[in-house]
Amino acid sequence: MTARHELLVRPELHTLGDILRHYVVRRADSPACTELDSHGDEVATLTYAELEERVRDTAALLQQVAAPGDRAVLMLPNGIDFVVAFFACAYAGLIAVPAPAPDGIHGGRRTLGRLEGIVKDADPTVVLTTAEHAASPLLADLGAVEPVVVADVPAGLGGLWRDPGVQSGDPAFLQYTSGSTSAPKGVVLSHGNVLANLAAIAIHTGASECSADEYQVVSWLPIFHDMGLAQLLGALYNGGRVVLLPPMALLMRPFVWLDAISRFRGRVSSAPNFAFDLCVEKVSPEQRARLDLSSWRFALNGAEPVRYGTLTGFLEAFAVAGLAPDSFRPCYGLAEAVVYVTGARRPGDAACVDVDAEALEQRGEILPAAADRPSRRIVGCGRIPANLDVRVVDPETAAPLEAGRAGELWVAGDSVSAGYWRQPEATAARFSGRLAGAPDVTYLRTGDLGFVRDDQLFVLGRIDDLIIVDGRNHYPTDLELTVGTSHPAIAPNLVAAFLYGEERRHLGVVAETARQVRITRDEAAPGDGPAVRYADVVSAVRRAVAEEHQLHVDSLILLRPGALPRTTSGKVQRKRSRDLLPDGGTKAW
Repeated sequence: MTARHELLVRPELHTLGDILRHYVVRRADSPACTELDSHGDEVATLTYAELEERVRDTAALLQQVAAPGDRAVLMLPNGIDFVVAFFACAYAGLIAVPAPAPDGIHGGRRTLGRLEGIVKDADPTVVLTTAEHAASPLLADLGAVEPVVVADVPAGLGGLWRDPGVQSGDPAFLQYTSGSTSAPKGVVLSHGNVLANLAAIAIHTGASECSADEYQVVSWLPIFHDMGLAQLLGALYNGGRVVLLPPMALLMRPFVWLDAISRFRGRVSSAPNFAFDLCVEKVSPEQRARLDLSSWRFALNGAEPVRYGTLTGFLEAFAVAGLAPDSFRPCYGLAEAVVYVTGARRPGDAACVDVDAEALEQRGEILPAAADRPSRRIVGCGRIPANLDVRVVDPETAAPLEAGRAGELWVAGDSVSAGYWRQPEATAARFSGRLAGAPDVTYLRTGDLGFVRDDQLFVLGRIDDLIIVDGRNHYPTDLELTVGTSHPAIAPNLVAAFLYGEERRHLGVVAETARQVRITRDEAAPGDGPAVRYADVVSAVRRAVAEEHQLHVDSLILLRPGALPRTTSGKVQRKRSRDLLPDGGTKAW
């Protein structure tokens, strides 16, 4: 257990709808949300009064086509219409179901399978969407679901709205898990769960240390995903403003994200580790000189392993833009606990620890690294908020482990969901953990491995992904980092490492190549010419993994850019990557 920080609780808020009702009185003319296009140009801004009026109009319409407790799928891009739709569900007593929209109006199929699975599981009555999707044949594939075009809801319906009497314990929305390790499941999150998590986030991001006008949040993350949705809700919970960019803005023009933070004086903005690396790589020195990032006090890094090199590289690259040295905040969370579990830091908290690699791999012991022994550097993910109880547990015996040992992370508290939507077996497996000798508290078994040191949580990876060879535990993120830096032809953050074969004895690696790289299997091609030999990359990878981890890579598949299986939030899917063996399929070099 770690030392805990206090919470910033707003006792006047009991449901998500209360957030808007609270601030429409106190901050009616202040901006609540701003939508930008992929170039960073402003599309629209709504004040709290304008937002609440549209929410009430939409909620009144929803009450005519659905009943309290019905599910409503939100199939909308990042923008104001999503914000309206989400809060309209809260006003109408519906259970919101944020979901990815199909890639293309006339045949995008990458997300359609996931969307169909969500619709089948949630069994919605209505889908809140755009005019294009409402008219699309893809919508007909989802069954008999009533479409509501959010942008076309007539003004003036708000007078018909009736308070459905939503309670704190009622489900607010279903957050479908990313599916990085299994099929997506709908986490049932109550209004109380979400508000408890937002109270912890408010403390983490210093909401009491600034005015509501200064609490500006900038986000390009997919808004249907837990981390993106949390940024929206966190901004409004504190009476601030959320500035929303399309996710493709980051991938196409990383500068646009940072420029939006600079222009709107963003205080909070979150991203996975790869986004910070992308900015270092793609934002030119001339562009950096045009930025003012002095307002960015909370650069939250989560959703995938946080690299120490990313932390130091990003701070060094953007110091010229006024980025403060203590602004980079690694954090840990998961959808089953809304999103946020740890991340708060105090002055003097170590950014990372160096531990003895062999003691960790062989015995799960956390010992300081020695100069003459292999070591592993692990980034700290912050302290635990006061409304959560986080334990490090032996997953086999359910016994709490003493300090200095790594184990499974178990979480209990106000933010933790009661379970998955209509999946009692999966709920029992994940949400019914009971500590040996202390059966009165039920814990969420996260499936993640970690340890506590100096009052901070350190996360190692997922139990299911652990690579065990000759009695030694190897964490795939470590192997993937080694592979990604072994040869310039490999994209550093786009690697999957796993065991394969009938008895899972062989080490396989699937990796994307960097853009502008061409791979050839022609042994006569020069290694330093316009094409890179496949055999040279394989040799570099095997040499690096053998030297750093004493392991042999049995199979290496190189994929063309964009081909590595990932979730909608960008996480590498190791199980799906394993399915690409033995030859990588059509997108392999």
